[in-house]
Amino acid sequence: MKMLVLIFRSSFADEVLKTLDGLKLSGYTEAPAVFGTGAEGRVFESHAWPGHNTMILSALGANDVSRVVGALEKYSKARHKEGEQVPIRIFAVPCEQLF
Repeated sequence: MKMLVLIFRSSFADEVLKTLDGLKLSGYTEAPAVFGTGAEGRVFESHAWPGHNTMILSALGANDVSRVVGALEKYSKARHKEGEQVPIRIFAVPCEQLF
């Protein structure tokens, strides 16, 4: 099992969540306003660095990890073809359910 960590600009949250819901995953946790610095710059919901990110955590088996990554990669590439950059990062961390 892997803990999938998705971090993306909150302006894309509706579309990313719609994509995840379409995959009929067993569940995920959403942190709707996270702040930080990355390749696309700073986001701190301030005058100097407007905006914020959303973070999704989901414990998934290998098959579901592949489905999520494939679906979000397809979404990102489609938006890129329309001239829009989608700041999204996906990480997979080994995960063991203890309780």
